[in-house]
Amino acid sequence: MRQLVAVFASGRELPSPVTLEAGPLQIGRAGFAGIALDDDEVSRRHAELGHDAASDRWWVRDLGSRNGTWVNGVRVDRAGLGHGAVVRIGQTLLVAVDVVIPPGQRLRRESQGLRGGSLAMQRVRGEIAMTAGGAAPLLVLGETGVGKELVARELHERSGRTGPFVPVNCATIPYELADSELFGHAAGAFTGAVAPRGGLFAEAHGGTLFLDEIGELPDAVQPKLLRALAIGEVRAVGRAQATQVDVRVIAATHRDLSGQVDAGGFRADLYARLAGWVLRIPPLRERRDDILELAHGALDEHRGGKLALSCRAAEALLLHDWPFNVRELEYAIASAALRAEDGVIRCQHLPPEIGARVLAREGPRVREARPDDLAARPTVVPTEAELRQLLVEHGGNVQHVARALRKDRQQVYRWLKRYDIDVAAIRGEPRGE
Repeated sequence: MRQLVAVFASGRELPSPVTLEAGPLQIGRAGFAGIALDDDEVSRRHAELGHDAASDRWWVRDLGSRNGTWVNGVRVDRAGLGHGAVVRIGQTLLVAVDVVIPPGQRLRRESQGLRGGSLAMQRVRGEIAMTAGGAAPLLVLGETGVGKELVARELHERSGRTGPFVPVNCATIPYELADSELFGHAAGAFTGAVAPRGGLFAEAHGGTLFLDEIGELPDAVQPKLLRALAIGEVRAVGRAQATQVDVRVIAATHRDLSGQVDAGGFRADLYARLAGWVLRIPPLRERRDDILELAHGALDEHRGGKLALSCRAAEALLLHDWPFNVRELEYAIASAALRAEDGVIRCQHLPPEIGARVLAREGPRVREARPDDLAARPTVVPTEAELRQLLVEHGGNVQHVARALRKDRQQVYRWLKRYDIDVAAIRGEPRGE
């Protein structure tokens, strides 16, 4: 089934997710008999949701609303709602989500280490709960920046193992030292080995060894890793005797490891041993309903959570495809937090590749006006640039601009006439509509 999940409501409480079971279903302002949104910029009868039985597709249609209906950043008369579609109605942002729960799937809603309330992340946490207590190796797959190490740490913390969590990135181990790094070495085993070393397997005894980017492991080391996984034995470089270790191995990669096996770049028997259970972490673009929750989590780490997102900045975050996933999102929020001076992150504060899509439809950028500053100067007339920016920030809603300035709406209309400002253009309405 499909749901519409509200992810942003401009300072108001988020409405509950709506399951789309039968159409048509209308969306309107609070008090409306349908999907009611507590949002002053939503018309009484704003939009309608419907279902095409022949194609089994849901769509949304605007009902002549004042502020329009937007899907994936474009104002529409009617548009399909595929999984991940971003819908803006007034100052409310919603994401269309496909709900698919395979038989036997366990879901877990809460986790300190793994944020995200999406069904996709609930599935990941459910798989962690099922596999954490085991001893068999586990393979974590996911794109760069998706949080593979966080998943490995969560597995370790829920495992009950008393030893340490030892992470290592296989791509950073020098080729000639890979043996020594993993399994240790005896004194004098090679040039520079002045003292014996236990290696990472010995360091992780009783705990978990996380081998990130396992696909980068040198060919010569792979048979030794296979032996360690199969019988729990490691042999240090320069030693004849093997040592027993109690280590659970969690491997991870962003590469197509099975493809590497087919191409002869990775041992098939090692892959089979590692891939007894494969845990896939979906990229951020496939779980857009998590984006703003993660963004607010990142905001809490900057200025003590005293920063907020404007509606358009939130929309820009939702529309970006996040090729580097959660890591990229955290960096974007960190840089925007440095630029935001009045406690609100706006599109112009975001990195250009993220904010540009929303800014482009709003016309030339002008100097940002601060409503509180203008309201504190009741005898001062706002400049044209200040008035334009306020209109942009409030989506062309004159009533909201008047409220921000603590002025009568008719006074705002007089200023609009004086500066010859086309409100319809700021709203993104075609001329003549």
